Amino acid sequence: MSRVRVGFSFLLFNGLLFLFCGGKMIFSFYSVCLLHELGHLAALRLTGGELRRAELSFFGIRMVAAPAADIGRGAVVLLSGPTANLLLYAVLTALGCGGITARLSLAAGVFNLLPFSGLDGGTLLDMLAEGRPCERQLRTCLTVVRAALAVGLAALAVAGIAKT
Repeated sequence: MSRVRVGFSFLLFNGLLFLFCGGKMIFSFYSVCLLHELGHLAALRLTGGELRRAELSFFGIRMVAAPAADIGRGAVVLLSGPTANLLLYAVLTALGCGGITARLSLAAGVFNLLPFSGLDGGTLLDMLAEGRPCERQLRTCLTVVRAALAVGLAALAVAGIAKT
């Protein structure tokens, strides 16, 4: 039995979104998010998984499923959301519709593949490291990679801001 939990921060986020964004942007944003989550749900169903609950917060939607039967099925479920976004971007671009929906879909797909905990890419890496004989060393490597990537992204952001 699945449940949906809606946090106050999700309501706050939606209030800010409606306050500062236009209708087309809001529609595109929710379409991209819905497609992403539907990608996860479709893969979950196809692999025999079960959704336990969905949590909506300021930071996005977190779906909690029963543990995957194996790592391969878990990886398919985790990668299906970003894949759905990247496919939408490719289709819209091929059709010459590279507007805000295409760009948001590309951003959502790439962002969710980042190796940070809580994102699909980071969850996949954590899952692959868990239970390995060298798990401690793998987690140390992941921490170093995550820190370096965070510093690199911050430097790119600062450089981008400095140019404007």
